[in-house]
Amino acid sequence: MDLNKKAEETYSKFSSIDGNQNIANEYALKCILGLIETFKIKNVLEVGIGIGCIADAILEYSPTIEYTATEANEFCLNAIQKNIAQINRISLYADLSQIPEGKTYDLIIIDGTDESLEEVKRMCTENSVIFIEGGRSLQLKMLKSLFQTVLHTEMISNYKNPNYGPFSAENWSGGGQLIFPYPNNKMKLFYFIEKIRTYLKRKYRNFKN
Repeated sequence: MDLNKKAEETYSKFSSIDGNQNIANEYALKCILGLIETFKIKNVLEVGIGIGCIADAILEYSPTIEYTATEANEFCLNAIQKNIAQINRISLYADLSQIPEGKTYDLIIIDGTDESLEEVKRMCTENSVIFIEGGRSLQLKMLKSLFQTVLHTEMISNYKNPNYGPFSAENWSGGGQLIFPYPNNKMKLFYFIEKIRTYLKRKYRNFKN
């Protein structure tokens, strides 16, 4: 399955669903699916599943991935029952503090707020990858403070939003923040390449603006 096509299909689907003003941007979905492919992700934790855009993309893309998510908002909890075709594959908790001790994840996606965000540290291993959808500067600052050897880079697009959906077609399609809590050599190389890509994309954006 082509990850770019799956991201585009999911973004299109959720663009017309009630509550779409807070869905993940199309490029963020591409980044997440790309990380799953590159780092052979086997289990995922999503903090703030919302109406299910990211979860639906991942579960449709990977038939074997194990999925855990948090959500406390009643509207979202009702919405995901209708929006996510494979909702039965998700272990759902109200917040991070409810996730049992000893649970760890290959990919942790921050897609909302959680008062117990520091709990993420106990859920990381030396192979964990963290992706923050969008900007979320407060979450980024907190997570970077939890780890001594952390590497962080933005992941940004070089194209504008589609002319449908909740986000203006005048704006660049958003990505997110990539964090390696315990970077190994593969992660360091990925980080270095992504930093260069981000630099070149910013140059391109400035030229186009």
